[in-house]
Amino acid sequence: MKHIIKPAFALFFIAAMTTALLGAVYRITLEPIENQHRRTQERLMKDILPQVSEFRELEINAGGSINKIFEGLNTGETSGYILELTPSGYAGTITMLVGIAAAENNIAGIRVLSHSETPGLGALAVRESFYRSFDGLKLAPLRVVKSSPEIGEIEAITSATITTKAITDAVNEAIEWYNKGSFK
Repeated sequence: MKHIIKPAFALFFIAAMTTALLGAVYRITLEPIENQHRRTQERLMKDILPQVSEFRELEINAGGSINKIFEGLNTGETSGYILELTPSGYAGTITMLVGIAAAENNIAGIRVLSHSETPGLGALAVRESFYRSFDGLKLAPLRVVKSSPEIGEIEAITSATITTKAITDAVNEAIEWYNKGSFK
């Protein structure tokens, strides 16, 4: 019996120390990771609405996949809105930003912050050639097509139609929120 207790105690001690060290590393790195995420998001928001001098988070519960809404201000006037959405893609949640330019009444742009989509397929949604296809589109419902797109259509990423549809549906949700005018 002694020959079992001694190794079991040693394994317990090693597991306890490893758990404590992992917890400490997590606590130490949590704030820097959150700060980096915030800086990246701010940079992408500025990419989408470059004319904006400051962003103010609105306290609006929009529901659906909309997590946060930021009002973009330029000299105190509203220039547009950035919505953070989390639609469900093929392999998991996609966290993305959708920008709406108020004066132009169109989509200013989109950016994918994070995803767990299939590498080489759905992961292509982070490519500029895909997300730029939303730039400047009018605030009307968009649809996904598998052939050459016309106005108001988004061409599906080859073999990643579910990812493309999830992103397009999220953009449509942002358009619907803006068109309802619930922010005024």
